[in-house]
Amino acid sequence: MPTTLPPLNALRVFECAARHLSFTQAAEELNITQSAVSHQVKGLEGWLGFSLFERHGQRLLLTPGGKIYSAALGTAMGKILQATQDVMTTGSHQVLNLRGYGTFFVRWLIPRISDFQEKNRDIKIRLTTHVEAVEFTRDNVDLGIVYGLGPWERCRNDLIFADALIPVVSPKLAAKLGKPCSLEDMLSLPMLHSRRRAQWEDWLRAMDATRKPSENDMYFEDVTIMYQCALEGLGVALVQVKYVERDLAEGRLVVPYPFTLDRPGGYHLVCPVETVNDDKIVRFREWLLEQSLCGTPIVPLLDSSHARADGRGESPA
Repeated sequence: MPTTLPPLNALRVFECAARHLSFTQAAEELNITQSAVSHQVKGLEGWLGFSLFERHGQRLLLTPGGKIYSAALGTAMGKILQATQDVMTTGSHQVLNLRGYGTFFVRWLIPRISDFQEKNRDIKIRLTTHVEAVEFTRDNVDLGIVYGLGPWERCRNDLIFADALIPVVSPKLAAKLGKPCSLEDMLSLPMLHSRRRAQWEDWLRAMDATRKPSENDMYFEDVTIMYQCALEGLGVALVQVKYVERDLAEGRLVVPYPFTLDRPGGYHLVCPVETVNDDKIVRFREWLLEQSLCGTPIVPLLDSSHARADGRGESPA
């Protein structure tokens, strides 16, 4: 079995031809002749000892071995491209890859991230979003934001903030409610729901209250859109307290009925135990946990009391 790499130029040509399933298109992309593509592919096939392509009439198809090899090369080329872009855009900077939930990034982290960049000019943050929890053996990231109870196997996890849900409305919508606002008044409004989570059900259960679905209720796949709809006055939304602190303090949202549902889950920063002491990870973790302690006072609409209840749930908000 060979212990050296095949000719790298031949690999590049094969990957391109396999991607297009066309020697002609590969030649155009690489700015070489079609015969040069054919020559490189034949040379690689000779080096490997098996065919990579087969023809069926006018169609060029990959052999079973060609499919396996092209998939591996496509992944490798993608990583090389990403690494090249990283080096060209960051120079001597470190890159910190963080994966988490889009709503967490938009509603909480991004408004604060410039503070980290000002204090750590040698680190560039790259954010990637996904609804599924990070898997470090699969995902090419340094850190993850994960919702749950923890702990996570072979990971350090630090609680950023616990899950606490409050109802919010726009000031324009709040003006239509009674003063003080009763629970019945608030529940008469259109409800904004996340399709993936049973938050309102948990909140109503904690209040020992019920409400039938209304034809005016709205359901959202994207929670970030639900928050924007609340800001636009389309209904009452049940939201994570930490995500709306600034909106409440600046008057863009108000709390019509001051009852907070505390749930056992929370948002955690996780990283593999092998990299827990890496410089960029330590600096980001310390900064993030410091930020989590800095809150903005919540201003309920008509009542300075802030009732709380414990609830149960395992879904991120």
